[in-house]
Amino acid sequence: MARPLVLIVDDEDIQRTHMAELAREAGFKTVEAPNGIEALEVFRHLEPHIVVTDYHMPGMDGRGLVARLRQLRKGSRVPIMVITSDDLRRTKIQLLQAGADDFLVKPVDSLEFTARLMAMARRAALVDVLGTVTVQRNEALRSLQVRTRELEGLTLGLVAALERASTLNDTDTGRHIQRVSGYAAHLARAWGGEEDFVQQVQRYAGLHDIGKVGIPDAILKKPGRLEPLEIEQMKTHTLIGAELLGEAGLPALSVNIALHHHERWDGGGYPHGLAGANIPREARLVSIADVFDAMVTRRVYKESLSLEDAAAELRRVAGTQLDPELVLLFEREEAEIHAIFHQYADDSQEVASWT
Repeated sequence: MARPLVLIVDDEDIQRTHMAELAREAGFKTVEAPNGIEALEVFRHLEPHIVVTDYHMPGMDGRGLVARLRQLRKGSRVPIMVITSDDLRRTKIQLLQAGADDFLVKPVDSLEFTARLMAMARRAALVDVLGTVTVQRNEALRSLQVRTRELEGLTLGLVAALERASTLNDTDTGRHIQRVSGYAAHLARAWGGEEDFVQQVQRYAGLHDIGKVGIPDAILKKPGRLEPLEIEQMKTHTLIGAELLGEAGLPALSVNIALHHHERWDGGGYPHGLAGANIPREARLVSIADVFDAMVTRRVYKESLSLEDAAAELRRVAGTQLDPELVLLFEREEAEIHAIFHQYADDSQEVASWT
């Protein structure tokens, strides 16, 4: 996508101008509107690729603008970011429910703002490509009047293709995907989840990092420490992944996993700072599975922990990073988790020892 057009909406001239300047410096074209009513007219005429809007505005606020945009054919898919001075969790949840893709809290950090815009541009481009493939798939399904099991087969094929794309663009292996899926599904069943929920966790947990296909290789495979802007760009893989899986027509559970598996129990995670039970349970399951597997797997930049040391580290972060109930469940199911680890151990991996 060449020079995406960003619509910036804010009733404060200074703030609106500042964000427009940041966007242009990052290579975007911009158009501005001082309120929600004018923003709707601009959107209908110019169909920008991205919308950035303030939350508190006279007349039509940002939440109302998001809702109106989502009613339009083009507006139903455009990435929307809301800028707000209200950091309350209630406000964040209301914005997400209204249809916002992302939000930033004032004062806007220029690095984070630029990184989020760049991520939205990549998401828009990837969604266009994936949308075309998905439309073709859906047309084929309609023309052939496929039955439920045939649709299931195509969905499984799409999941497999996405998993393959994820491993090609990252240092994680296919067996990492199998291990994370196995850990998460086992814990879901031990947690008392219904079998349909367990099967969906098993199927979609491996797509937790699919959004990394939208992260430049220079960042994703950088051997040294990332710069602040690079860190912010890396964080956007959760937003990209959620957008891709949603556009592919996969279930909300898969979208939740991709979007929220880096949230923290204490609210200090990303991308939306959700805390406690507000984090979807499927994301909490994949989070502990992913964290554990990262600990016990050797990477070029770190050695692996033993299974026992990794379990001790999980206990240390229970109640801060991870759901404490799930950490207790993990301890109870430790033998089965270890069996899954050994079953899908990488060929080149130095297997962690345990007794």
